[in-house]
Amino acid sequence: MPTMSLIIGPAFTIPGYLTTVLAECEAMVYDADVVVGHPAFWCCYVEGPLNAFPESQAAFEVSTDEREAMWAFLFDRDRWPAVSVRLDAEAWLRIVFRNVEGDGGLDFVEERPGQPTKVFDLYGDAGCSTLTWAELKGMADLPDDRLTWAQRLILMLPMLEEQELPADVGEVLDRALAEIGAVNRPAVLEILLDSLGWASDER
Repeated sequence: MPTMSLIIGPAFTIPGYLTTVLAECEAMVYDADVVVGHPAFWCCYVEGPLNAFPESQAAFEVSTDEREAMWAFLFDRDRWPAVSVRLDAEAWLRIVFRNVEGDGGLDFVEERPGQPTKVFDLYGDAGCSTLTWAELKGMADLPDDRLTWAQRLILMLPMLEEQELPADVGEVLDRALAEIGAVNRPAVLEILLDSLGWASDER
């Protein structure tokens, strides 16, 4: 199991992604891509943004201390950690933990050169398009030398809009969960589907 070495990366700004803390300006975020190598991150991500609690805690072999350390890293009030998913040669999806007291959230920020920044706030109003199942699978399948197919799929899963899903959705999600290290997956998968209110043509 990877050791918990959580060192925040360099700061950067996302053009057009603004904060209204004290004054509106481009938000400073910090490279947190290191987290994807830790089972504790996936435990927290499946537990929180994907609402699979408490099943996620039994699905990932991490200690309480590791889990609490990861939450503290992600919700550090002094920084906004961001995990980046490459969409194409010049475009990125930045997953930002917006750590503002009283207005915290998880933003999915689509950054494309020459185009307005689009923001989807998981806990607020959608400012950019959510995804169909076909779009999500297509984006997960894009070539990536930084993230695996499963990591990409799970990271973008909160953006999936409510819709009728194909009969093989459970099989696909089970494979992705297995590849990010989840055990006891039937319980996680059941709560994952139910908590997000998805519909399937064969449930």
